[in-house]
Amino acid sequence: MSPIPQVQVAGHSVGRMGYGLMQLTWNPKPPAEEDSFKAIKAAADAGATCWSTATFYGPDFANIRLIANFFKAYPEYKDKIVLVVKGGADYKTIEPYGNDIEFLRSDLAKTQEILGDKKIDVYSMARLPEKGSVEEVFTNLETLRKEGLFTAVGASEMGVESLERAQKITQIAIIEIEVSLFSFEPAIREVVKWSQSNKIPIFAYSPLGRGFLTRTYKTPEDIPDGDFKKMVPRFQGEAFYQNLKLVDRLDEIAAKKGVNTSQLALAWIVGLSDYTIPIPGSSNPKRAVENTQAASITLTADENKTISDILDTFEVQGTRYPGAAMHQLVSQVVLEPQLTEDGF
Repeated sequence: MSPIPQVQVAGHSVGRMGYGLMQLTWNPKPPAEEDSFKAIKAAADAGATCWSTATFYGPDFANIRLIANFFKAYPEYKDKIVLVVKGGADYKTIEPYGNDIEFLRSDLAKTQEILGDKKIDVYSMARLPEKGSVEEVFTNLETLRKEGLFTAVGASEMGVESLERAQKITQIAIIEIEVSLFSFEPAIREVVKWSQSNKIPIFAYSPLGRGFLTRTYKTPEDIPDGDFKKMVPRFQGEAFYQNLKLVDRLDEIAAKKGVNTSQLALAWIVGLSDYTIPIPGSSNPKRAVENTQAASITLTADENKTISDILDTFEVQGTRYPGAAMHQLVSQVVLEPQLTEDGF
């Protein structure tokens, strides 16, 4: 299997396609652990060596425990993987505690206890808290980094102004934001540009539009009860069907290219800059390999222009998070020194 393109994260060379583990545990019906292991291993073997996890992806650090169990079963992978951990949030409420250094210290201690001798490479807040400032949160993170609790500081759902402020406190190793052909609003585009100019990688989460771009769901009713998407406006009612028109057009481009639409979507993200790393997740080993290999697909200038023209004219219906969560996202205006535009 040919190696995929590489980029540096926290001092390590990693593949330009990462792997998101959220759905393996934070899921109404999570797959069996042995099935998850097969997909994880397939992705890593294909070149997805930078992983995205979080302390709150399931009850009692479920995702961290899954990773720890994987490394117990396959210890030879410990040194191959760069682990990016989001934390600082309560599992049940997802309330961020970035202004509480003792909460973060406890979060990290529990994570490291579970992981054993696998080091936390990057640690970030999933979202900034409503109280406090960017400076307070990143001062806390830098203090904990200097204590040796992890190697590098990451950022999540942060806009350019917040990133500029955070960078004055500590070096940012990676930025995790939602980037896809289904989510490419102006504020996200600005972060992509900032990432390129500052040579800081982006972890592009939900790169396949939470399964929308792959037609995982044919109707809103196909989304299972308990699934987060049941609350997301762009997956509801008429908005769902209007948004499928975007997928129709992308399917046509993919068919002409001779790839599937998921590979087209992932290759497009990789081609946005030298620092974008999509993090698709899948419990299907075959799909995990297909996704990872998309990092080596290059779109032509004409294909990119066609896609750009579509994105510039197609208006996605519905927001990407429920109303109550929208104030935490990258597009939110920063207030000094309180709310920032960072989100979950």
